[in-house]
Amino acid sequence: MNNIKELRKRARMSQLELAELCGVHQTAVSQWEQGRTNPDTDMLVALTQIFHTSISTILGLDLPDDPAMIPVKGFVQAGTMTFIEDEDVCEFAAISPELARRGDYCGLRVRGSSMYPMFQDGDIVIVRLQNTAEDNDIVVALEGGESATLKRLKIQKNGILLMAENPEYESLFYTAEQVQKLPVTFFGKAVEIRREIK
Repeated sequence: MNNIKELRKRARMSQLELAELCGVHQTAVSQWEQGRTNPDTDMLVALTQIFHTSISTILGLDLPDDPAMIPVKGFVQAGTMTFIEDEDVCEFAAISPELARRGDYCGLRVRGSSMYPMFQDGDIVIVRLQNTAEDNDIVVALEGGESATLKRLKIQKNGILLMAENPEYESLFYTAEQVQKLPVTFFGKAVEIRREIK
């Protein structure tokens, strides 16, 4: 039995969406997933590009060790509040299957140096999508639902502090009233970093 259904689900893709990417009818995808037919060689190559994996994984030989791929959806400013999401997803990052089973994730490119040295400009931060956070979490916080920043959360009696790691940058304080009115919410929690060696 092949792993097409599992790979499709990991990519959070419908059968119809996969069929459109492959240039086939949805019925063909359904038959692949049920094991009634298998993709031909050219289609297997296309599937490796769609899922960013190997033919052996698609054929069900090494799925347990294969990383899950998540979209890098845009950028987050490690500084002031800035627009976060880019609709044109053209980059992906790998996470372990174990991590993937714990929630939904996306990657974001870090811009700026307010979180230096923990995060550097150009890093990819792996974010678990969640709207709650605990004291001392590294979070992607949203102001007004669109503008976002990457900061360490400090919960205080009269509000919250979004703290910069770099002492050269000011932290952002919001009263409890501002948290409600603006509002200030959470896009997710930072769990891992991807950094290129330059």
